[in-house]
Amino acid sequence: MNESLITVRYAKALYELSVEEKKEKAILKDVEVLLQSISHSEEFASFLDNPLISGSEKRRIIDILFKTNLEPISLKFLHLLLENKRESQLGGICRYVIHLNKQKAGVQSALITTAQKLPVDHKKEIAEYITKKFKMTFDLAEKVDPAIIGGYILRIEDRQIDASLKTQLNKIKRELINS
Repeated sequence: MNESLITVRYAKALYELSVEEKKEKAILKDVEVLLQSISHSEEFASFLDNPLISGSEKRRIIDILFKTNLEPISLKFLHLLLENKRESQLGGICRYVIHLNKQKAGVQSALITTAQKLPVDHKKEIAEYITKKFKMTFDLAEKVDPAIIGGYILRIEDRQIDASLKTQLNKIKRELINS
C-alpha cells in the first residue's frame, strides 16, 4: 500500500478512534460508503478537489449528503478534513482505513493479473491455494491486462511472482541477444 504520510496519519487516527469508541464495523461501513461515493461519482470527487468551493460550502453539502447516513464520528472526521483542507486525501484515507481493518483481521491483500478474466472457480482455487501455502487469509483482487499475453502475475503485499508469458519471452529475447 503506497499512501502519503498525511493519508496514513489521518487513517490511523480514524481507525484508532473507531477502536476506542468500539465502532469499528460502523466506521468501516461509513468509510466504504465514502470510498464508493468517490469512486463511482466523478462529480463528488471533483467537488472534493475543487479549490474554488469554500470549506463552509463543502461542509454544508457534505452535511446534506451524509448527515443521516454516517455515524457522528465519521461526519466529525469529514468536518476535520475540511477544516484542515485535506478533503482531497479522503479516498486514500478510506483505502488505508480498510487496509488497517483487514490487517487487524489477519487478512492480506493479493492481486492476480491475467491476460483474460478468470472463471470464478479458478479464482477460488487460487485463493485457497495461496491461503494454504502462506498460512494466511487473503483478499484476492483480479486485474485483466492483455499485455502480459498469458500466465499470471501474483502480487501479495510487497512480494511478486511473475509467471507471465510476456516476461518469459523477454527473458528468452535477452538471452538470445547476449549469446
